[in-house]
Amino acid sequence: MTELTRRSLLAGTVATSAAAVAPLATSGPARAAAPPAGTQAPGWYRYKVGSFEITVVTDGLNRFKLPDDIVTNVKREEVNAALVAAHREPDVFVTPYNPIVVNTGQKLVVIDTGLGEAGFKASKGVNGQFLTNLAAAGIDPKAIDTVIISHYHGDHVNGLLRADNSLAFPMPRF
Repeated sequence: MTELTRRSLLAGTVATSAAAVAPLATSGPARAAAPPAGTQAPGWYRYKVGSFEITVVTDGLNRFKLPDDIVTNVKREEVNAALVAAHREPDVFVTPYNPIVVNTGQKLVVIDTGLGEAGFKASKGVNGQFLTNLAAAGIDPKAIDTVIISHYHGDHVNGLLRADNSLAFPMPRF
């Protein structure tokens, strides 16, 4: 009788996997079954806070030269060393934009609106992705009840309007 141990099970799994992959390694050139999609996966993440559902929706990001005073109490060389240690490019500041949707069960609330469709066009799609990713998350802008703006910076307010200057969130009138 053969004794089944973790070691023998692991060895058998490795041998079976290697046998299954071997024909792929010796076959001819790979040919894709479908053309490349050419787009990034939708950017959103959902979680719960109590009974509220929170959806963080990416609007993209911005990259620019690292300002000299980005960290006031640390020398630029130390900031760059920390960036490199984190596998980031030195002398480059990268900031993501992530508006939030709160579903209270009765209301849909958007907190900040990203850079908008005009930002998408100006950045060639690097940012201004909020409405696209909102749709991918299954949220209709027409269903938004309230928009909260945390502060008046372009990455928070420019998404209030579409490229044609119409309202991105045409809330119902009371």
